[in-house]
Amino acid sequence: MFINDKKLLVVGVDHGFSMMKTSHATFENGVEKLGGEATLSNNTLVYEGNYYKVGEGRLPLMEKKTENDHYFLLTLAAVAKEMDVYHQSEANVVLAVGLPFSRFGKEKMEFKSYLLRQGEIAYSYCGKRYCIYIQDVYVFPQCYAAIADKLREYGRENLIVDIGSKTIDVIHTRNYVPVESESTSIPEALIQCMEGIKNKVYQNCNRIVSEEMIRQMIQGEAVVMPEDCKVIIIEKLKKYAGNIEAKLAELGFDMEMMNVVYAGGGASVMKNYGTKKSANIHYLLDIRANAKGFEFLAIQKGKF
Repeated sequence: MFINDKKLLVVGVDHGFSMMKTSHATFENGVEKLGGEATLSNNTLVYEGNYYKVGEGRLPLMEKKTENDHYFLLTLAAVAKEMDVYHQSEANVVLAVGLPFSRFGKEKMEFKSYLLRQGEIAYSYCGKRYCIYIQDVYVFPQCYAAIADKLREYGRENLIVDIGSKTIDVIHTRNYVPVESESTSIPEALIQCMEGIKNKVYQNCNRIVSEEMIRQMIQGEAVVMPEDCKVIIIEKLKKYAGNIEAKLAELGFDMEMMNVVYAGGGASVMKNYGTKKSANIHYLLDIRANAKGFEFLAIQKGKF
C-alpha cells in the first residue's frame, strides 16, 4: 500500500520456496547471476553492477532463506512490482514479511536483519530504474496472517492449515488468538508431492510432466496429456490430501468440531481432492493471502 502523504510504500512479501507473492503480483523465485549484460530486459535485475535473471524457474530448496542474497534480490523485484502498481520509482519502504509459526521466534531477528539494508538502494528491474530506502522490516507468523483480517468471518475457534511449497503451517486459534502450544509446522508440502508425482509418471508412463502441468491439475484445469498420466496424478493428489487429513487427526484436531480453513497453494488440492467435505471446511484460494495479511498487520502495527 502506498501512503501518498508520507511517500511511504508498505509492501507485504511472501518469500515462498517456489513462488514469490505480493499483494498484486506472483512470480517464480528463480535467481541466476549472469556473466554480463542480459540480452533482454525481461526479468533482469541489475544491482551493484551485477546482472541477474530474477523470476524465472525455481530455486533449489534451502534450509534458511538467509543463506545467500537470493531472497534479498527477489525482495527487490517484489518491491519493484508493487511500485509499478502505484506508478512510483522512488519511495521509503516498510517490508512486511513472514516466517513459519514454529520457527518464528528463532529466526525473526535474523530475517529482519537480512532484509534491513541501510542507506539508498538503487537498482533496475525489467529495464526500469528504482531507488528505495528500507525504513523498517516487520516480521509476522505466516498462516495466521493469511486470515488475520478475516478471523471474525469464520468464528471464535478455527484451524488454519496453510499448505505451502516446503511446509504445512497449522495454527489453532481460540477467541481469535493463536494457541501457540497447539500450533506447528509440518516439513512436507507441495514440492515433495510434485516430485513424487513426476517420478511416478516417469516410471509408469515414461513421460516427463512439468510442475506447471501438475499445478493446472491441482486447480482443476484442463491439461493436454495422456489419460494414463492424468490417472496417476489424480491418485497421488488424492493420497496427498488424505495424508494431510490423517496428519491433522494425529495431531488431535477433530475437524468436525471447529472451522477449518485451508490456505496457500495447497488449498486447491484439499478442495478438489480431499475426502472431508462439510459446511465448516473453507478454502482460501488466494495464494497472495499471506502477503496481503502481512501488509494488513503492518499497517495496524505501524499506525501509518
